[in-house]
Amino acid sequence: MSTHQPTPTILLPNLPPKTLVGIDLITFTSTPNFHGIRDLSPGWHFLYTGATETLSLRSGAWFYIGDISIAGKGSSDTALVAQGRNKNQTQSAPRSEIYIWKWSADTEILVVLDSDSDSARQESMRYKANLGSVWQGGGLFKYRSRIAPSMLVKPVRESEPGEKNEEDQPEQPEIEARIQTEDDAQTEESGRRDWSGLTDRISPNLLGRVIGSPEVDVDSHPRWVLSSASTANRDADHIPGVDSPAEGPETSEEPEREFGFIPVNLKQTWREGAVGRERTEAAQDRSWALGDLLDRYAGEASGENQLLGELQFTFLMVLTMMNYSCLQQWKRLLELILTSRTAILEREAFMSEALRILSLQLQRCDDVDGGLFEIDGDEGGTFLLSLLMKLRQSVDDLVGDSDSKVKLELDKLEEWVKAEFDWELRRGTVVRHGMLQLEDGEQVEMDWDGNDEDDETGEYAPMIVE
Repeated sequence: MSTHQPTPTILLPNLPPKTLVGIDLITFTSTPNFHGIRDLSPGWHFLYTGATETLSLRSGAWFYIGDISIAGKGSSDTALVAQGRNKNQTQSAPRSEIYIWKWSADTEILVVLDSDSDSARQESMRYKANLGSVWQGGGLFKYRSRIAPSMLVKPVRESEPGEKNEEDQPEQPEIEARIQTEDDAQTEESGRRDWSGLTDRISPNLLGRVIGSPEVDVDSHPRWVLSSASTANRDADHIPGVDSPAEGPETSEEPEREFGFIPVNLKQTWREGAVGRERTEAAQDRSWALGDLLDRYAGEASGENQLLGELQFTFLMVLTMMNYSCLQQWKRLLELILTSRTAILEREAFMSEALRILSLQLQRCDDVDGGLFEIDGDEGGTFLLSLLMKLRQSVDDLVGDSDSKVKLELDKLEEWVKAEFDWELRRGTVVRHGMLQLEDGEQVEMDWDGNDEDDETGEYAPMIVE
């Protein structure tokens, strides 16, 4: 009998073939022989399913591999990347953890085995006892954080008549195989590092606040469940007579969970009782509103981690579930953070960390079907470009040439968006007034009104009242 200790694994019994399955940033379609995923790395994971790749409701859940008490402390405080750099940490974190999420044909979602049922415990033991045979039969997908380069390489074409045969280049296949193996390892290490950077501020406390109480399986493993239809009350379209149907036997379905987001109110960013200049300055510099939220949500964990964790959570739910409410909250958080001028000096560590997270998020924004900015309607990247231009101006005014973590992170982000999106963050490099020649040769005088709010022109011009 084999004494091999199984790696962290999630079993998905009865999952129908051709079901969309996503694990973190990887998606694939299930096959008849697919039974689960093995070799899960330490840290957070998000597994979700859908009937099709595009237009279908997606349902998923967050779960944690390893010691969950260290979750959410940031990559600088904990080592969450399981790539053998620190062998003591990577070996102690992943225990023999077996998760079992069974497919429900009635609800068409993955459910945990009931922890209070004796039959469920026996069923769990049966699945675990058959784990070895499932593994040997190739029914377990090895966890990957990214698609390896070798999976994208076309097979070697057989030589045509008259071409050099394999005997003329005997070492080439071995060299290519070795290069592919090294590239695969580097890609996997980079992918796990990115996923750690995208989730290192998420904690059980944050998920409990945003999603609600977790479900617990027969082995006392918690998971936090949501779907692409989950929403916050402020983002929901309420239709009288439709939102609250009459009670009865036909309405026994469990209601969709409501997100408990941090209440970001961008229309009032000043303290109660503020008047005159104080209100005007607080409307332009939202540092007071940012500090108020950080103080209010300190609680069991730091307020900074709560905001940064929610910034990570909302982005990943847009990336994987295309959740509309999470997209709106992600934009609200960014607008609050990036328009806080005084915080650049007073909360330097927080602001620099927010920019690091945003930079990493933008590098993965094309993972969204159709692109992150394209699904945002007319605003698209213009919304974020405007915020970054304001932040660039604020950093230049307050920091100048002095050393600052915020300036360093913003310089890195500016260089990347310039190369990737051709965005210019400095106002002096953008032509704001000039002549535009049309296709027929006619010249038209044009003005760019992107800074009307700051210049107090156009619709933002001051108005004298009695």
